[in-house]
Amino acid sequence: MKLHTLALTLLLATTLGIPGWSPAARAQEPPSPEKQEAMQKLEKMAQQLQLTPQQKKQMAPIMIEEAKKMKAIKSNTSLGPLEKMMQMKQVGTDMDAKVQPILSPEQYQKFQQIREQERQQMIEKMRSGQM
Repeated sequence: MKLHTLALTLLLATTLGIPGWSPAARAQEPPSPEKQEAMQKLEKMAQQLQLTPQQKKQMAPIMIEEAKKMKAIKSNTSLGPLEKMMQMKQVGTDMDAKVQPILSPEQYQKFQQIREQERQQMIEKMRSGQM
């Protein structure tokens, strides 16, 4: 009987939105550095491309995934600089393919320009030994 009462209490607390009782409230952790970086990048890109709220929502998981993959490549000490660059280029190419259907042709063209600037900055960092 006590288990039934506890289950009912949890159900009511979750349904009524009592703080601290919902599984989401208990499981909430601060976002990872990759997620924070991706969301900052998304906000900047949203302004530059004038994304709609729906486009932003669609792009968020793509950008978070890209950030995680890029971090993994950068921190992989078994890869040489050329291998890292090739893998990062592939991640970028994969992302571009996922983003293209979300954006208008004009937005995508601007997105490509932004990405090219990012690539040039990354190449400069690699040349100067910052990566």
